[in-house]
Amino acid sequence: MAYVLFISEQKLKDSTAINLNVDVELLLPYVRQAQKLYVETKLGTDLTDKLKAEIRAGTLAGAYKTLVDEYIGDMLPNWAFYHAIPFLRFKIENGNIYSKTSETGNALSTEEAQHLREEVRNTAEYYTERLIEYVTNNISSFPEYNTNSGADVNPDQNAYYNGMNLERPMRQGTKLTLRNFLNASD
Repeated sequence: MAYVLFISEQKLKDSTAINLNVDVELLLPYVRQAQKLYVETKLGTDLTDKLKAEIRAGTLAGAYKTLVDEYIGDMLPNWAFYHAIPFLRFKIENGNIYSKTSETGNALSTEEAQHLREEVRNTAEYYTERLIEYVTNNISSFPEYNTNSGADVNPDQNAYYNGMNLERPMRQGTKLTLRNFLNASD
């Protein structure tokens, strides 16, 4: 079965700083990766599967179409670009990794590339927050949002990640405090 993508090649290139000459085959793995890492984790398995089924059938309409076109369509290109940045300057062939060079420009330093990546991440997180707000403010339009069970991915309503997770584990029913975190190393 063909993999369903929520954005087109044109949307990816129109929504990011990716040059129109970049081969889509280089970008496709990062679109797929970003879709799995960010769309499914924010919408949950059931709603993601519903959107894929509607796209496959050509029946995407109403709030579902708005979700895909206006919210996923803004978020997903930025996350895909974020994941692609470290690999756009490298080529992997026959077990070797090559660094590409340009005749017309200078390669970014590691620090410059990291800064660019953080700017792209900030944009992606903003659009992720918009997606979460749209779905949660229109929950009656998306009944699949709350029907995940078993091994399904449950929707996560956090759009921002700062490198440290101090959330309370919901399934364990225990409180995780800063004191618990600091004393854990003892």
